[in-house]
Amino acid sequence: MNNTEVAIGANDNCCTVWDITDKFKPSLKFILPHSAAVKAMAYCPWTKSLLVTGGGTKDRNIRFWHTSSGTLLSSHYTKGQVTSLHWSIFRKEIVATYGFGDSDSPLILAKYSYPNMAPLLIVPASPSLRILSASTSPNNDSICVATNDSTVRMYKLWNLSHELISNPIGLGSGIYGSSLIDLHEGMGHTGDTIR
Repeated sequence: MNNTEVAIGANDNCCTVWDITDKFKPSLKFILPHSAAVKAMAYCPWTKSLLVTGGGTKDRNIRFWHTSSGTLLSSHYTKGQVTSLHWSIFRKEIVATYGFGDSDSPLILAKYSYPNMAPLLIVPASPSLRILSASTSPNNDSICVATNDSTVRMYKLWNLSHELISNPIGLGSGIYGSSLIDLHEGMGHTGDTIR
């Protein structure tokens, strides 16, 4: 991860990426558009310049961005308002939590492989249940969520004995899903390990 930039989501339907090399004079690098408020975003912990953002109720997309160039790498439509996003430090996987969503098959959270976004774990919810906030545990193997029914729930997502490997389902070209961006970022080849 790069410590010279920060991403900020807002109700103006975009996420802005700022260069904070000079913390007293931050400069705008990119405006990353969505169709609704952006309240969920996370930098990938095992590679630089990869940011994921999640859109609100009228957007419902999880988008992956290359923050060195501002390039949209991929977009994944979901059935709900994305309230938080959390990368695994163990596997090429990401967890999304949901607020308002599909009334026929609402979700509270889902774990996906990266980059193909194959669902690996789906936690259904009642139509009125939604996640307000979420945080990973200090060792990053679990997630704690606060919901609108005044409860806190915890889910174990990853086994600490896992090696740092990609998901065997995860078929894709490199870390960024683009061989050109992989080369730009110094990724010489793709393999199973993420570190």
